[in-house]
Amino acid sequence: MALKTILFLLNRECTYLPPFMAILDSLCGEYALKVISYETSGGKEDLEKMYQDKNVVFLSSVLQDNQVTFICRLKRKLRRCLRIQSEWHREAVKLIESTHYDLLWVVNETTAVEYAKELRREKYVLNIFELYDIVPSFLKELKPLAQRAHAVIVPEYNRACMLKFWLQLDRIPRVIPNKPVFHPGKINIDNDWSNQLIGKKILLYQGYINRNRNVEAICRAVEGISGWTMVLMGKGENDYLEYLKSNYPHLIHIGYINPPHHLDITSWARIGVVKYDWFDLNHVYCAPNKTWEYAGFGIPMIGNELPGLRYSIGQFKAGVLADLDDPETIKEAIAEIDSHYDEYRNNAQQFYNSCSVELLIRSVAKDNC
Repeated sequence: MALKTILFLLNRECTYLPPFMAILDSLCGEYALKVISYETSGGKEDLEKMYQDKNVVFLSSVLQDNQVTFICRLKRKLRRCLRIQSEWHREAVKLIESTHYDLLWVVNETTAVEYAKELRREKYVLNIFELYDIVPSFLKELKPLAQRAHAVIVPEYNRACMLKFWLQLDRIPRVIPNKPVFHPGKINIDNDWSNQLIGKKILLYQGYINRNRNVEAICRAVEGISGWTMVLMGKGENDYLEYLKSNYPHLIHIGYINPPHHLDITSWARIGVVKYDWFDLNHVYCAPNKTWEYAGFGIPMIGNELPGLRYSIGQFKAGVLADLDDPETIKEAIAEIDSHYDEYRNNAQQFYNSCSVELLIRSVAKDNC
């Protein structure tokens, strides 16, 4: 019997959204999958290699550049704000209309708003990854789209409750954590940075790096502990990165690495950092995939005191919650984890094994396809 077909629609590159990769990984053996997304030529080739012989077809529109520049992203954002349809948007609409599928899966909320007109006549599932609590105009646009969706999926329970209230949904959205389906598990995976990481106790921060995500206190704390090295992995503001490098000479900065290859770096960490500030409810009730990535290696974590981390890292005692703007408190947290490392490591692994996103994702597909 022919497999049922799910068509995924995403208005950006697939690898920029690791939870989407988890959806593909969960369903590629059960359904015929087709993906409309916005890729560079190199990015599309990488995706096709990753999913060759797995019933996944990438119908992606390809940028002429081999790199998605800041100017390119700015133009796309401006077009969305001004409701100007890009050539890619028009091409994607043609692909939707010419492709046979049993279910449309809208991969994130900005895609839903951008394709609101096309969704009026579709049966679709909708992922909502962000809260947009400080952008009420966006929530107003999203509201009717979420109400018409056959299923709404969010990554954290408190977010599900808030969105049910704000969007006036009939039921609480389904919660699927931002956890990868496949995880390498083994530590110290060989990579281009291995020679610089070997023999060091590494405190790793992975994510965007700027003054609004201030990591200076963490860098200062690690600089003062013998044998430890602070590693920052991700893009950032050049002036801030240069400031950190000049003031903390043992700091190692590794740029952005496409998922899932970034996990090769993560595998070298002794402790992982998870830091979010009280900017908005989206940060307060954070649902970071990095907690699951650390935990899959059995890497304990240091996080700050937020509900989103209290009921993940804190609940499983997979690390220590501390004031991440106070170097002395950070040093105490590092010492606590280091002196009871096996206990925290085991707790991190228990946290990782606490749910199966594969089963949760498959249940959504089964119920709606």
